[in-house]
Amino acid sequence: MTKRQSNMWLRMLSLLLVCLLLTGCTGGTDTGVQPGLIPAAQAEETPDPNKKTTGVGFYFDTVVTLTLWGAPEDLVNEVWAECSRYEKLLSKTIQGSDVSRINNAAGQTVTVDPETWEILRRAKDISALTGGAFSITIAPVTALWTFTGVETNVIPTDDKRLSMLHLVDDQKIVLGENNTVTLPAGMQIDLGGIAKGYIADKVAELIREKAYAGIISLGGNVYTVGRKPDGSRFSVGITNPEETYTYKGIIYTEGCTVVTSGTYERGFNFGGVRFHHILDPKTGWPAQSDLVSATFVMDSSMTADALATACIVIGSEKALELAASQGLDAMFIKKDGSVLFTDGFEQKYNYQ
Repeated sequence: MTKRQSNMWLRMLSLLLVCLLLTGCTGGTDTGVQPGLIPAAQAEETPDPNKKTTGVGFYFDTVVTLTLWGAPEDLVNEVWAECSRYEKLLSKTIQGSDVSRINNAAGQTVTVDPETWEILRRAKDISALTGGAFSITIAPVTALWTFTGVETNVIPTDDKRLSMLHLVDDQKIVLGENNTVTLPAGMQIDLGGIAKGYIADKVAELIREKAYAGIISLGGNVYTVGRKPDGSRFSVGITNPEETYTYKGIIYTEGCTVVTSGTYERGFNFGGVRFHHILDPKTGWPAQSDLVSATFVMDSSMTADALATACIVIGSEKALELAASQGLDAMFIKKDGSVLFTDGFEQKYNYQ
């Protein structure tokens, strides 16, 4: 394990412990709020409908948490197997993955798994819908920046940044018959802004097929399945961008995903300026809109993942228009702390 990987694990474990202390989550009494990070616990040998089975994994550089009610330990293991399979398929850093093969063969045609092909198709559609505010071809620009906090943070020179922008255009990805993909020479893709949502969708589908209730969290992607044993809906906390480990509000959901993207998640301060990880594909610079957080509540975590990121780029006015045009439920937090909702959001999800 490298020093960077070791530090990343320490950060994730520290975050997990802090969330445990602040939320009081245990394997017994349910506190209600699901912050996305929960303690790992041993699954019950004889599952009871009222007992929780929980687990914690690490995939796509993200802490993944799972809580199931009345489910056997085998289902937890099945979920981790699915997460591992998708990581090996969609990660750009794992040699032999579909994404790494596409990138390494830029300028040539590659045959990929049908699921990879479908994700690329959806990514192109969402990129077109958002006017390019969401992009998977921004990878060469993203590579110029460092936001990890583990190594020295890097701000690329204007020359380097501007020289890469011509490589950012999702519509240039050619998706052919029989699951073929052709990426123009010099271009690279990164599915980090959409893959976690896709995995959340598939895990939720698996839990639903097994007829259990549960909740899975992959970073900012939370998916709830069914209701808790007492018949109540799941409560999901919306992070307060201004104060770590506190909530701006709480919403109550069942059978849907809650996805939040925010400028507070990763970044650094330099010269009195905040540099966050959500880059504007048109400039290669951290998005300069009036939004610091965007949350979507809907059926598709993959779509919500991409749209939440795009909304940080386009700003509150266009974000509200986009959500309304698609008939989607969303809430946005501006830099001044004010909160905006699509029509009916507060009542539908009992926002508090």
